[in-house]
Amino acid sequence: MQGRLTALLATCGALILLAGCAANPGPPPLVDPAEAPEHEQHEDAEQDQPRQRNTKAPERSQVTVGTDGLRGGLNPHLQSDESAMVRSIANLVLPSAFLDGERNDELLKAATRLPSSRYAMTVRYVIAPEAQWSDGTPITGADFVYLWRGMTQTAGTIDSAGYDAVVGVRVTGAGGKVVDVDFAQPVRTWQTLFSHLLPSHLMNPDATDFRAALRDTIPASAGRYMVREVDRGRGTVTLHRNDRFWGASPANIDIVTLQAVRTTTQVADQLRVGQLGFVDKAPEETSSRVLALLPATQTRLVTSPRTLGVHISATSGLTHAMREELRMLIDVPLLAAIGTGRSTDLALAPETPHLAGEPVELPQYVAAHRPLRIGADASDPAAAAAARSLADILQQRGVRANVVTTDTDALLSRSLPEGNIDLLVGWRFDAGTATQLAGRLTCPADGARDENIAGLCTQENQALAGRILAGTIGIGEARQRVADIESREVLWVPIVRETRILALGTALQGPSPDLQRWNEGISGAASWRLVGPHPADPDDAE
Repeated sequence: MQGRLTALLATCGALILLAGCAANPGPPPLVDPAEAPEHEQHEDAEQDQPRQRNTKAPERSQVTVGTDGLRGGLNPHLQSDESAMVRSIANLVLPSAFLDGERNDELLKAATRLPSSRYAMTVRYVIAPEAQWSDGTPITGADFVYLWRGMTQTAGTIDSAGYDAVVGVRVTGAGGKVVDVDFAQPVRTWQTLFSHLLPSHLMNPDATDFRAALRDTIPASAGRYMVREVDRGRGTVTLHRNDRFWGASPANIDIVTLQAVRTTTQVADQLRVGQLGFVDKAPEETSSRVLALLPATQTRLVTSPRTLGVHISATSGLTHAMREELRMLIDVPLLAAIGTGRSTDLALAPETPHLAGEPVELPQYVAAHRPLRIGADASDPAAAAAARSLADILQQRGVRANVVTTDTDALLSRSLPEGNIDLLVGWRFDAGTATQLAGRLTCPADGARDENIAGLCTQENQALAGRILAGTIGIGEARQRVADIESREVLWVPIVRETRILALGTALQGPSPDLQRWNEGISGAASWRLVGPHPADPDDAE
């Protein structure tokens, strides 16, 4: 009897222990699947299959866009990188304080000119608490400081006159979200400043890397897309939707691939099979006619704010009479055709008056000094071709001339300031802002050239630049007066405005069913939607 009681108590104790284990189970034993009984392996496999199907990532939507190739880096603030493609990428990836003159409420809670300041003016920006870069780092006043330093310390920037008027950027508030910008002189159109902010936390605080920081990529985004990969060998820039974007209306398409396309035949073939959903590029001779024949494809020609032209230095030793002879020797229609490689769909600049007789001043100058030197960016085929043909035109008229091909940064920071270049052939982007117009008259700091590439510096022009910045002269009058000065002093000879061709197939839905009503091209990609069959993967094409 005593033995049975002991056994019963032992059994009850075991049951109590088992109940305790069931209430607080430990980790399951590690079992090699090969050692498990066959029926257990079969049951486990059946249980695993649904889980694998449920966790499979959904197919990501994507579209390929035909574009021009990437010529330089991705910094929209540098003349060396500036292009329609780079501007479009910046609009999709980088945040701006104002958009089309309106405060960007997704980035800023407030942007106001303070009523009182010990400076000419002070503007306070209050950054939205939720505004962040794609790596999770908050957007702060440090990003404003970095852009200001980069724009004022780097030669060859675009629209920098407003930043030159800034004497300090003060960062306060919780998390550095309050930014006070102090100006030494009034800038009426201050809303054009601090566009396309850059991720300063991934760059040098003193902005000494401003020229090279975006050479190969944009390391973090605060827009609806982010740069995933730049493959120069394949001619692609791949954008992925930025899932950390905090604003309304995130991008609809997961992946947008910008693919360099070269020939009209290539573009037409890829549009026919749906490999390209959209095209935005410089046309060739027959592009508009060939693409207009494609069924269910809309085409449109647009003229951009870029102009190919000739800057004539006012500091290399050329007198006004010599610059006037140069202008009359420039064959605008011929150089436009040579630079663009086509004779159709050209937005020509007005022709210059032709020189009656032979040049006098220029042959004497080159005989006593040296051949004229014409600079062009070697990576820009249009500028380089026009520069070489301009040298040939001058040679035919008895004016010795050589072409110097290097990069834009070297031309603007060294060659022009040192007087080693007489003419510079290249593109000029006309933002149409008062700050940019003022910059074309402002005396270059330390000789480095930004908007005032010719380098003419007078007290009258400097005073006029200040009035344009302050807004005491309207934008229409400012534009006319700057153009008059450039023409009278023979500083800039425009050749041709950039024309681009847009093409839209049926797989893509944009802001309007009618391509003619689109206000922006690639810059509007966040609003695009795929409809019907998805475009083919570019890797599947020959």
